[in-house]
Amino acid sequence: MKKQYIFLLISVLSVMWSCSTDETTVVEEMPKAAFTATPTNENPNYIVLENQSTGTNIMSSWKFKEDGPFVRGSQSSDTTYYPNEGTYKVTLYTGNNLGVDTISQEIIIEQRDPDLPPIGGDDAFLLLGDFEDGEVGDWNAWGQDVSVVSNPAGSAVNSSDLVLKMTQTEPWQNSAVRNIPQVTSFATKIVVDVYFEQEGDLKLQIEGDFATGYFQSVTPGEWVTLEYTLEGEVDDSTEYPWILFQGNTSGSYYIDNIKYYALDIGGDNGTVYGDFEDEQVGDWNAWNQDVSVIANPAVDAVNSSDFVLLMTQVDPFSVNAVRNGQIVGVAADKITVDVYFEQAGSLKLQLESDFETGYFLDVEPGKWVTLEYDLNGQIDGSIEYPWVVIQGNTPGNYYIDNITYYEQ
Repeated sequence: MKKQYIFLLISVLSVMWSCSTDETTVVEEMPKAAFTATPTNENPNYIVLENQSTGTNIMSSWKFKEDGPFVRGSQSSDTTYYPNEGTYKVTLYTGNNLGVDTISQEIIIEQRDPDLPPIGGDDAFLLLGDFEDGEVGDWNAWGQDVSVVSNPAGSAVNSSDLVLKMTQTEPWQNSAVRNIPQVTSFATKIVVDVYFEQEGDLKLQIEGDFATGYFQSVTPGEWVTLEYTLEGEVDDSTEYPWILFQGNTSGSYYIDNIKYYALDIGGDNGTVYGDFEDEQVGDWNAWNQDVSVIANPAVDAVNSSDFVLLMTQVDPFSVNAVRNGQIVGVAADKITVDVYFEQAGSLKLQLESDFETGYFLDVEPGKWVTLEYDLNGQIDGSIEYPWVVIQGNTPGNYYIDNITYYEQ
């Protein structure tokens, strides 16, 4: 009898456990997209998107504007940036195994980001060096005694934490050289903060002929801002291969906040970083690959240039056009490039050091086409963009030309 009782008890518990297990089975929940959008207190052009979606094992992606790309989102919050005033449609896509739900909101930006320079005109500039990342960047092209150090005398003129130092004991001993053809006939001025340990002059050199140049005297022991006027000084027929600063002083000197002002910055013309009509690869072979300048293989209405850049390859992505240095800023609008493929494929624009990112556009082979990479609202001020890399996803050679960067 006792054995029968124990058996009956075990049977009842088994049934109860089974019922309990059935009652706790997880039922998948359909995805339901929801989010809020709030401007940050520091800058209303940055919008914090709080993902409030519900559902079982959901994943989310954003479109930050109607014709923008999909961007993988978090399940908590993401931030997007709109440098210019306007109305932008943000869409959240949330899904799981049961389906996808979407929701959109219109974001109204009242004004252009006040931290950005004006669009075009006399006040538009590119910041070519502020050294707050601790890196020399493009400013030691000649491999001299140039380094980034702490600001030797923070002041109202220059309160930066880090600056560029040229260590020298004789005049002209070390120079800050950015070996990039930046200056065009649209240039209006170059502005730089400078600190001299001993009295002297700071020379701005933009031509290859060192008999030319612009001198300004510097009071030692304090930061001063120098302005070199270039309006009407730049001739389209002359080559300007660099921006170079030389200290005519027997002591070390420091520079910071180098700004290049030009009428075409942020305007409709864009800034051309490669047209290769001088038959030089220039800065576009930073990785020393099989890159060369040759005659245009198929002159047409899209690209009538005499010379273009050739990437010789037999495997996709094996040869790249690479220009080191941070060109792209938060005000970026687009990059355009003329491209010619021998075989069908796509052209990738790589701006971040993470090669899982990037922008792909398909290319029809056998003719020149102009590609436009939309960067409006895609650039995050907290991310480093150390280069512009152009990669051909094609098994054949490819050619590029007229690489142009536009800001808003």
